[in-house]
Amino acid sequence: MARLLVRYRGAGAIRWGELEGNPPRQPKEVASVLPLASNAKTTSDIISSLDQIDVRRGPRVEVSADQLLSPVTTDAQIFAQGLNYVAHASEAQHAHRKSNLIFTKASSALTGPYGDVVRPSEVQLLDYEVEFGIVLRKDLGEGQEVTDKTIGDVVAGVVLCNDVSARDTMFGATFMQWYRGKSYRTFCPTGPALWLLEPGEVRDALQNLEIKLWVNGELRQSANSQQLIWKPAESLSYIASSIDMRCGDLLLTGTPGGVTAPATSRMVEILKDHLLADDLRRDELRMEMSAGRPFLQPGDLVTATLSDSRGLSLGGLANRIVEAPRRE
Repeated sequence: MARLLVRYRGAGAIRWGELEGNPPRQPKEVASVLPLASNAKTTSDIISSLDQIDVRRGPRVEVSADQLLSPVTTDAQIFAQGLNYVAHASEAQHAHRKSNLIFTKASSALTGPYGDVVRPSEVQLLDYEVEFGIVLRKDLGEGQEVTDKTIGDVVAGVVLCNDVSARDTMFGATFMQWYRGKSYRTFCPTGPALWLLEPGEVRDALQNLEIKLWVNGELRQSANSQQLIWKPAESLSYIASSIDMRCGDLLLTGTPGGVTAPATSRMVEILKDHLLADDLRRDELRMEMSAGRPFLQPGDLVTATLSDSRGLSLGGLANRIVEAPRRE
């Protein structure tokens, strides 16, 4: 039976627990938690222990939602897919490509579901990307294929994430390498719960997920997992064909349309004309991309939800944008 796992600060320690009732969507809510009698330090540890034994639940405790941490721990590798919904690929003027776009994100970007997102001083084009992530149940490596029939053996569960992105850092980097622009600390709010599924539940669950994101109460993104271009099974097989994945690793499956600045023909010209001139390319892109809807600013509140299309709430994120402290 599926369960909702949380990681939280309690009694002077970081603990794992199982939620009773609906997971929270706001930091001021109170979560009803059954603590798990486990010494697990990492997501991999808790998945392995729960798969192998029936971990004892302690007496119910009430936990303020702002004490919840990311249920994915920083030992995990974070893989991500780009342009994996038709609407987002179209707004990036890249809807007709033939390959799966895979990149990585530093795990030090992980932060809790209600933590602040810190905008670095050098970043002007701060953007959001709501996604659902899938967490691995076991290691996956060379020669291993994942199919719809076997995906439950490989995937442990699902979690809500926001792949926060500094567009100017991404597109101003040499040859437009995305890693740093995706990986600033706090750039991956995750949680509030890991929806841990039984192997037989995974396939159907992945086909019935809905994600939404709002900025200051305005709906910006909304999609269903049926709209993915590359589905989880083929994406995991594709990654494993060249890269080892481990139990507890996280795959962000892509964001839908609705990001702050869809690509314009002028943006495409800038990218082509200034491929080898990093600062010029960044500065011209800043001017072009800033002409439209404002990017995220200090004080903005970004909220997001994950649900099962059959009505099950899997909780929400609520993250305030704050300015990085000035260095003396």
